[in-house]
Amino acid sequence: MKHLSWIVAFIVLLAVPGGTAAAGQPLDSKITGVTVFASQAMVTRTASADVEAGASRIVIPTNAFRIVSDSVTAAVFGEGEILGVQVVRVPVSEMPQEAIREIETRIEILEKEKAALLDAKKALQKQEAFLDGVIDFSKQHLADERQAPLPPTGELKTYLVFFDETFTDIFDKKREIDGRISSLDREIERLRRELSMHRGVRDKTLTGIEVLFKGDKAQTVKVEVRYMVEQARWSPVYRASVGRKMKGVDLAMMAEIVQTTGEDWEDAALTVSNAVPVRAGRVPELSPWRLDYAQLSPLREKAGVMRTMEMADTAGAAPQAEAVRKETALSFEYTLPVPVTIASREKETIVPILTRAIEGEFYHYTVPVRGADAYLVCEAKADRELLPGPVNVFFENRYTGRMILEEKGPGESFTLGLGIDRSIRVKREKTRDKAKETAFFGRIERDSIIRELSYRIKAENLKETPVTLKVMDRVPVSMTDRITVKDIAFSPAPDRRDVDGKEGVMQWELELPPGAEAGIAIDFTVTYPKDMPRPIF
Repeated sequence: MKHLSWIVAFIVLLAVPGGTAAAGQPLDSKITGVTVFASQAMVTRTASADVEAGASRIVIPTNAFRIVSDSVTAAVFGEGEILGVQVVRVPVSEMPQEAIREIETRIEILEKEKAALLDAKKALQKQEAFLDGVIDFSKQHLADERQAPLPPTGELKTYLVFFDETFTDIFDKKREIDGRISSLDREIERLRRELSMHRGVRDKTLTGIEVLFKGDKAQTVKVEVRYMVEQARWSPVYRASVGRKMKGVDLAMMAEIVQTTGEDWEDAALTVSNAVPVRAGRVPELSPWRLDYAQLSPLREKAGVMRTMEMADTAGAAPQAEAVRKETALSFEYTLPVPVTIASREKETIVPILTRAIEGEFYHYTVPVRGADAYLVCEAKADRELLPGPVNVFFENRYTGRMILEEKGPGESFTLGLGIDRSIRVKREKTRDKAKETAFFGRIERDSIIRELSYRIKAENLKETPVTLKVMDRVPVSMTDRITVKDIAFSPAPDRRDVDGKEGVMQWELELPPGAEAGIAIDFTVTYPKDMPRPIF
């Protein structure tokens, strides 16, 4: 029935006399709102149209490269009723070339800049070759002291300093030029891809939304169309700040938006939705130590290194703006308080979403088997609005590193690494590794190797304040009946065993007063066949 009414309406439309809307001429419109999802965006366009009484065909063109046809809807604010909505191709005398010309001009400017840098690099290479020639010439003449006796020590030192400073300056400039050329190449390649997208439409048509409206009278109506576009996405980026007093975490979530839809969003009301959350990685963790017959050695894991750099003091700075939050049945949506402009470019736009003051537990954390570093960490709990994404961590206004916040449910804990604390010394050493062969007796296989192993962990607090240190370590876990692990002993006993369901992974929680030391002893015996490759413990 719906299809039949559209056919009837179209037949009626053919009989409608001239007029802008009635003739189906494209109308000027503006993007007034955008809702960005994880991999798409819903765009709202508005326009005004003069319509006559009866059926009118209203066409609103877009510059979008790709519209999801099934997503198109329309609303007409006027007296009458909508008979149908569809996606059409709108013929134009010529394609809009302004964006193409702008990109071509930008590429031309960047290529000229690259050419100038290459010329500068050639000049530096010639300087370097000239200095090399001077050195070679000097070598030949200094080889025969009768032709060129050695200059006095003071003059020789002056020459050496001159060559050292000159070569250093040349090499520094060449590295700087190479870096700038590499950056220009990436930007030129990005612009060429963008230019290719703009040139992808070969025929002189644009994608449009056609609304068939039956008006009760001649009137001016407001038309609003909505459509989903591809090539638009957003993902959360966090900034976690911890002050010197360590009272909690100030967590700010920003939205990183990239859109190459073909049309610019100019002064549009912007909303981001977490209806399709983005999954991310996880922070490093200690894995179980499993022994198998084919295994030569336990996994050697590398600990991450956190960078530290200065950051300007933010005392007295204006607070970050927040988006207006709305909770739907399936998601949270955040609408920015002011309109924004985001061009159709392969560049990220960062907009603020929310801030949170989160309570956290602060302690030190170390995994001696992976390294002697002790990290100051903050363990906090997630709420319903936190999505997985990268977190830039700041401690006392210093950038300490970048981590990944994995997907967490409400109330689940996540850990922020605040940096390595050099005032906590940790050392792990093997104190016993005694091996012997055995003949068959009891349950021990003939020609087996029995190894008795002992490890000692020592932790020392050099700070003037007490600290809580959580120590992670592990004992091997056999995956075959030909390998046995027994006589496992700990001193002191671990506070947690098989942490997070990982067999063999243990955790100790040590309270270290100022200047205090504490130790952990781990002992076990491993029996394995003699013909097995010697495992490394």
